[in-house]
Order: sequence, then structure tokens, then C-alpha cells
Amino acid sequence: MNPVRNKLFNQLYHLIFFPVYLISLLPYSVADATLGKMLYFMSYRVFRYRYNVVLQNLSRSLPAKSYPEIQQIAKEYYKHLVCMVIETVKLFSVSKQSLDQKVQLVNTELLLHYHQQNRNIIAVLGHYGNWEYLNILPARLPFKTNAIYKPLSSPVMNKLVHYVRGRFGMQLIPANQALRHLLKQKDQPQLSIFIADQFPGTSDQNKFDFMHQSTNMFNGAEKLAIATNAVVVYLEINRKPDNSWEIDFSLITESPKETCNQEITRSFAQKLQHTISVAPSYWLWSHKRWKD
Repeated sequence: MNPVRNKLFNQLYHLIFFPVYLISLLPYSVADATLGKMLYFMSYRVFRYRYNVVLQNLSRSLPAKSYPEIQQIAKEYYKHLVCMVIETVKLFSVSKQSLDQKVQLVNTELLLHYHQQNRNIIAVLGHYGNWEYLNILPARLPFKTNAIYKPLSSPVMNKLVHYVRGRFGMQLIPANQALRHLLKQKDQPQLSIFIADQFPGTSDQNKFDFMHQSTNMFNGAEKLAIATNAVVVYLEINRKPDNSWEIDFSLITESPKETCNQEITRSFAQKLQHTISVAPSYWLWSHKRWKD
């Protein structure tokens, strides 16, 4: 990056960072009662942000629901989306101690068991709950934790994401570098987190029956697990009644090289579908998941 572009980049970054950081210092209750209510009113009542996409996704995914039920889930989804925005803004300044109180880990014994066997672990999850709260994991687990991600097209937004996700030690690894990274550090077993329910593009023909629709799914996590012989676990994030989050781990396979083709991806899709079916308003319904 040349000096002029670098200067403009830094100016734009700080122009966004400092106002967001100042807002993050507000108590959650104040931010929710002010910024939260405004965002909900504007996104749901005024601009109807991707409302048709949300309704279409919900109607096709939950065919047993009546139209009033679909509308109610959509309304709850927008409330969740606003809560997630406020929670993510708070992550710019929240202390480790405060975040600890907002996140409960379940079944970490599963991770420790395989770590003691010097096994790499890949955790797959969907855009469900608030996945940004996973940035606390490096501070809560006694081993290295990575987030495998696709870099954003905007370098400014990319840097902001790095700041939020890396505050407590999470290492962000671009997806196209993940295999090389894990092979290079094969003697240092670690946990790698992989959000695996994005739209992979029409050229990817790994189709599954997901949410009552023929769905293309990424199989990058499966390929990575087989190449590195990593244990694969499903990561589920659920909101508790007190608005904290519970992160649960369950085994998909400890022998990826012995699985059939697409077995790992199919198992992930089935587990995510069950998670969504229990409490549908917490999935990212405004994403254009079924573009094809």
C-alpha cells in the first residue's frame, strides 16, 4: 500500500473505530434502550431490512409454520439481530472478566481429551447465536485457538474484525492458508473454528437436504479435517434466559479419514438444522443463503 493510500486507510479506520469504541463504553442496558431501540425501529419498522428475504427463507425452511408464526419468528429475528449488533459493539471495550460472565462453556472435557492425545480439533458451526463471543475461547482454553475466515473485501472492515476477534488471543487464519498453517504446526495441536454454512457459490455441487431445501454446502472443513486427521466437533451457541450465551461442543468424528465422502459435512448440516429448529429466530435469516 502506497503512503497516500495507507494514510487514508488509517484515517478511515480511526474515523470508524473511535465512535464505535465510545459507544461500546455505554452500559449494555443503556445501549440497548437507546441505540438498540432505534436500530430495531429503523431496520424492522422503517426500512424493512431484507424483510422479503427473511420471510422467504423462513417460509421455505419451516413449511409447517403458519404465516402468523413466520411473521412472529421474523420479528424475533430482528430483535436478535439488533441485540447481536449491540453485543458486538460492546466487544470493542468489554473486559475479559465481564465477557466471562456472559459466556458459559459446556463439555470442554471433550476438547481437553483430544488435546491430551495431541490431536488437532476443528469446530464447525453455523451463523447462529452470536459467534463473535467465541473470541473469549483462547482465554478460557489451555491451548491455541484459531478462527478460519474469509477476509472481507474492505480492508478497513477487515481490520476492525481482526481487532474484535483477536482481543483475547484468537488467531485469524485466512481459509486459503489454513491447511498450510496446520501442517506447519502439526506438533502444536490446536482448536480451529470454522463457520461452515455460508453460500459456497453455484459451482460447488455439494448438495444436501437442509432446512427442507436442496442446499449447496461448503465442504472445506471436511477436506481440512481429512488432510490433517483432525477431530471434528460441532459447536452450538445458545442464548440463555439471562441473555448470556452457552457454548456447547459435541463430537462429529474422531476418525475423519475413515468417513465416507461428504459424511462430515452432512452430519454438520443435520446438527445445525436441529439447532435452528429448536429456536429458529437466532439463525441469520437475512443472508441470501439460497441464491441458486
